[in-house]
Amino acid sequence: MTQPADTIIHITDLHFWQIIRNPLALMNKRLLGNANVIYRRRKEFHMGQAAIYGEHLASLGISECLIGGDFTSTATPGEYEMGKAFVDGLARRGMRVYVMPGNHDVYTFESHRARRFEHYFADYAPNAGYPHATTLPGGTGLILAPTVCPNMLSSAGRITDAEIRAVRELLETAPAGPVLVAGHYPVLHRTAGYTSAKSRQLRNAEAFRIAMGQSGREILYLAGHVHRFSYTQDADFPNLRHMTTGAFFLKRPKDDCRGAFSTIQVAGGEFRVAWHRFAQHWDTVDAEVVPVPAP
Repeated sequence: MTQPADTIIHITDLHFWQIIRNPLALMNKRLLGNANVIYRRRKEFHMGQAAIYGEHLASLGISECLIGGDFTSTATPGEYEMGKAFVDGLARRGMRVYVMPGNHDVYTFESHRARRFEHYFADYAPNAGYPHATTLPGGTGLILAPTVCPNMLSSAGRITDAEIRAVRELLETAPAGPVLVAGHYPVLHRTAGYTSAKSRQLRNAEAFRIAMGQSGREILYLAGHVHRFSYTQDADFPNLRHMTTGAFFLKRPKDDCRGAFSTIQVAGGEFRVAWHRFAQHWDTVDAEVVPVPAP
C-alpha cells in the first residue's frame, strides 16, 4: 500500500488588531480586549510584517497551508477584513489555504451570533462547519476540530462529547496512514514549551486526548493559542504526538524572535516537523519530539 506523502505549512495566531474608539462598540468583552490592544498587542504584533512573511511562505514552494485561528484580536469587521486580505494574498500566490477559528475570532457573543468568521472566510472554511475532514493532495487525512467558544471573561476553549464522537468517526474513515488533527487549543496543558493557566485551557481536553489516543491511528495533533513552539510525545499513547506553533508575526525581544511558523512533512508513514523562526532572518530547525514533562 502506498504511504501518503504531503508537506503542509502551519501558521497561527496572527491577531490583526485595530483600536476601537466608539464607546458603543465597547459595551461587552471588547472593552477588555481593546485595552489589551492599546497596552500590549499593538506593540507585539507588527502587522506590517504579515505581507512580507506571506511572501516568504509562498517562496517555499509548499502549496498547502493551515491557519489555526486567531486571525483577529477582538473579532471586529475591520480586523476580519485584514485577516481575509492576508489569506486572499496567499491564495493568489497559488497556495491552498485551510482555516479554522481561534477564540479571538469569536471574542464576543455578538460576533459569534453574527457568524462573522463564516462570513469573511466563506471561500476557505467548510460549508458544514467543524469538525471537518479533508484529504491533502498526497493522501494524508486532515481533520479540523472545533475547540472555540465565546466567554464572558476567560479565554478557555471547549469541545463537547458529541464533537469528540464526530472527530472519532472521521478518524475511522480517514485515509490509511498518518492523520493530522488540528484545533486552536492544545489538549496538553503543560509541555516543555509552555504552561497554560486554567483560564486559557481547553475544557474536556482529556476526553479528546483519550479519544485520539485510543483511535489506533498515528496522529499528529496541531494547535496554536499558546504562542510557543512545542513538539511532544504523548505520555500514554505512543500513536499520538502534539505540536503547537508560535504566533506568526509576534515580536518577542527576550527570545530574539519576531515571528514563527512550522512545517510538517508526512512521508514513509512518519511525521517530520520543522520549526521556522525569524530573528535577523528565517532560521529552520528540525524538531525532535520530547516527552511530556512529569507533573
